[in-house]
Amino acid sequence: MLVGGFLSIRCARYLIRDERVYPFAIAVVIGGLMGARIAHVADNWSTYAAEPVRALQFWGGGIGTMGAPIGSTIAGYLAARALRLPIGFMFDITVIGIALGEAIGRIGDVINGEHHSVPCEQLPWCVRYTHPNTLGQSTSVHPIGLYDGLLMLAIFVLLLWYWRWVRGRPPESRVYWTYLVLLGGGRFLESFLRTDPLWLGPLQEAQALGLIYFVAGALVLPLLHARSTAKPLPKRVSGR
Repeated sequence: MLVGGFLSIRCARYLIRDERVYPFAIAVVIGGLMGARIAHVADNWSTYAAEPVRALQFWGGGIGTMGAPIGSTIAGYLAARALRLPIGFMFDITVIGIALGEAIGRIGDVINGEHHSVPCEQLPWCVRYTHPNTLGQSTSVHPIGLYDGLLMLAIFVLLLWYWRWVRGRPPESRVYWTYLVLLGGGRFLESFLRTDPLWLGPLQEAQALGLIYFVAGALVLPLLHARSTAKPLPKRVSGR
């Protein structure tokens, strides 16, 4: 969160030079954590049904990162409106930092092995966790945490490049919707290698949310591109 937030704030300085970026960033982080926690509880409701109070105990662990975009989007929208910030621009620079932050965060998942996957025998990078203090599988499996990290790193690189290309060319928010397309599509496909519980018919929670994100982005992006301008607008310094 720190690295991703720092990068997003640096990107925000392209347009916003005052201190409003800080409360906006805090709101996005809190909203993202709340959305991720709700997604985790929904995905593991059988665990929390008997003790619903445990769902509020963040310190007990458990978040579902695919729920974070919903929470951070709601919180970011409300914060941008309250702080009089350009919503589309702020969403664009926010997802760049989020993608980088998630890529770094997956290092912990690789270490503790908490995400389980289907067996993997033929590939040279299959892994098997032997340390008793990890949550990893003792049989040979796909390094799903590594796959997640590489996916988010690739999304980060693409988003940063794309933002540098389209910034200053209205309409804003194209980077945000691109993030939803890449995240949704990537996690939908990747989840076929996971052993997460089914949540909606034959779909895992990450697949159901990923499909929603992908479709939403795929519908909105062409409309935004049709309205795009060819020449960049001059930089503006925004303030109260």
